[in-house]
Amino acid sequence: MAPFIERNYEKIKKKYTLSSPKELLKEADIDLLPYPLDMNTGGFTTTNQRCSTIVVNSNWNEHYLGFVILHEFSHLVLHGGTSTPYYRRIGSGLMVPKIEHEANELAIKLLLDMHDKDEIKRLTKSQLIYYLGIDEDLLKYIPKFTR
Repeated sequence: MAPFIERNYEKIKKKYTLSSPKELLKEADIDLLPYPLDMNTGGFTTTNQRCSTIVVNSNWNEHYLGFVILHEFSHLVLHGGTSTPYYRRIGSGLMVPKIEHEANELAIKLLLDMHDKDEIKRLTKSQLIYYLGIDEDLLKYIPKFTR
């Protein structure tokens, strides 16, 4: 993990209880707005006068939205809210922008802390995808010791 992401992860871990994505937003005083978006867009963040709102696609499976929430939260922490809409699928062969890569890395780290590590170690890759509510393309962000 990059030092920039590791430092921010440690700050988050000290400041908040990492029990669930929604509880993290409550503690951080960030609003969550479920809203029907097009089926390719999972969510985005908007900030107005220091008040942030994470908008997530209410048409998507609730289980998958946990990662989307943490991805958008990561943009707020790492990039001051700068982000692109979170897309569910990252096309093969396409370059992932640096800010998206960083948000994915921090979001996965936070998501792993919100789950039982012993349970995660027992799961196969396909089980882990479902258990964490992530897309297969995001497995590359999971540290090898957890698999």
